[in-house]
Amino acid sequence: MELSIVSPVYHGEKMLEELVRRIHEAIRPLTDDYDIILVNDCSPDNSWEKITEICSTDKKVKGINLSRNFGQPYAITAGLSYAKGNYVAVIDCDLQNKPEDLPAMYRKAKEGYDIVSARRVVRDDTFLKRMSSLAFHKAYDFLSGFETDKAVAEFGIYSQKVVKVYCSIPEYSRSFVELIHTLGFKKSTVDVYHDHRLEGKSSYNLRRLLTLSYNSIISNSNRPLHLAVSVGLIMSVLSFLMAIYNIFAKFAGLNEVEGYTSTIFSIWFVGGIILFMMGVLGLYIGKIFDQVKGRPVFIVSETLNVEG
Repeated sequence: MELSIVSPVYHGEKMLEELVRRIHEAIRPLTDDYDIILVNDCSPDNSWEKITEICSTDKKVKGINLSRNFGQPYAITAGLSYAKGNYVAVIDCDLQNKPEDLPAMYRKAKEGYDIVSARRVVRDDTFLKRMSSLAFHKAYDFLSGFETDKAVAEFGIYSQKVVKVYCSIPEYSRSFVELIHTLGFKKSTVDVYHDHRLEGKSSYNLRRLLTLSYNSIISNSNRPLHLAVSVGLIMSVLSFLMAIYNIFAKFAGLNEVEGYTSTIFSIWFVGGIILFMMGVLGLYIGKIFDQVKGRPVFIVSETLNVEG
């Protein structure tokens, strides 16, 4: 197999036929040796029924149905584990990533690049989503020590050796973009235009975006722990200096009125800092707990047009 195209599907029922048609039109001039892998992440609409209908008439399309909703990174991982192409493309089902951009990325990959990412020079997103993306990347770069590009997402083409290494990583908590770009290999980008969503709206609300953000940061960096230690050290130094001042003020007669308000404020402030540090530590311990349980990152309940 020369090329495999993986697409995680969630709320994609009305877009799948158009997605498959446009992928065929984009890839056929390049090669006849390709397949399309649609991974249904337990979508609440009739996405799996639509995938079944497409697979019954198009043998180049493979269907993978997950047993429950695992999330986009895990659906992508499931699709990659079934991808046999020398090169593997990942594209969302909402058609904001345009299949017509795949040939340019494929040609760039054939120049010898193992990771070719689509760089969205123009984004058709809401103001909130653009700002949340900017805030996430600023926070992630600061906390991880990496330098990321907010214009780069999952859309891209990856060599089979990159896919094999990615699928061999046993991390339970994973973010596709951040994890795959930590692997190294030879990378490049292709500028693309981000299109509008064909149907419906994104399932990534503010809560999901925040969850994705802290999962990505905690899974890929321990710098928040170092920052917690630094904050604790600074608070200790300030407390020591305050203690010295209070001793001096006592003997110098400067403490004419006892400071109830400042005392209460200090207790609440220091207590909040302690609880915050304990929360950060608890998040890391929770990730360790999830990892040591050794549960699979995805479970496939049904496949279509998949051999073996």
